[in-house]
Amino acid sequence: MENTNYTELGKKYWETPLKFKKPPILAYAGQVGGNPNWNFPSHKHDDLSEIIYICEGEGTFIINNKSYTAKEGDILIYNAGIIHEEYSNPTNPLVTFFCGISNTVIDQLKELCIIPYELEPIIRKNEYSNSIKSFFAQIFEESSLKADGYEIICQGLLTSSIALIHRVLRLQNITSETEESNSIAHRIKEFIDKNYKKNIKLEDIAEALFINKYYLSHVFKEQMKISPINYLINRRMGEAKNLLVSTELKIGEIARIMGYDNPNYFTLLFKKMTGETPKQFKENHKKNLFYHKNP
Repeated sequence: MENTNYTELGKKYWETPLKFKKPPILAYAGQVGGNPNWNFPSHKHDDLSEIIYICEGEGTFIINNKSYTAKEGDILIYNAGIIHEEYSNPTNPLVTFFCGISNTVIDQLKELCIIPYELEPIIRKNEYSNSIKSFFAQIFEESSLKADGYEIICQGLLTSSIALIHRVLRLQNITSETEESNSIAHRIKEFIDKNYKKNIKLEDIAEALFINKYYLSHVFKEQMKISPINYLINRRMGEAKNLLVSTELKIGEIARIMGYDNPNYFTLLFKKMTGETPKQFKENHKKNLFYHKNP
């Protein structure tokens, strides 16, 4: 039975065989290894997409304001520009492989999209899960060793992984229902997501949205289980983590980008929120992250 719950762009995707207009290029490959307290606050990637494979354990993933629980064999996909946050289950810690992907252009999809935006960003364990896991393990190994020709091998493995993902989607023909929430809490969250780098206060949010600041704070905390200011800080810390492991920017530069004129205050706040200084986080995280810089 035909599912009509997709846009015209999504319909063309289903009707068109998979074709790469530009092949995927591996930006980085990494691994999360069983830390019960591991988490990555709200952030996004504008210049690449990302695929996560769950090897073991269980975690909570909040993608575009929607929460998903993923476990062994599941695959999560973040198209470029999609805000997401990740949390390991303390009693069943996550073990994952993940890949950052640049350059990709797939026929009928927007640039840097792995799947249509209309689809759910999670693919449950299926008959191809073990094959994709094997591809990701090889990508991680090749990226770690950097032997002669590893870039070509990684590109082939990545292309094969995406091809299998699309095969699964076409077999299942699963589409997601587009949900738009006009709630006050989501309007507040959207405003913070757009302005988190600016020096905004609760009064600024209230003024911009024409809402009493006390009511604003109450409604947001009731629905989001976090205060607006703490969400703003988490948002900044999530993006700061991303910059620490994906760029060579100095800590002071990252602090200023995140809206903190005082690098020392940024460092104290970062440690309070994450348990590590920015320097410690950068060193510890990069142990399991291997970047391939494109020429």
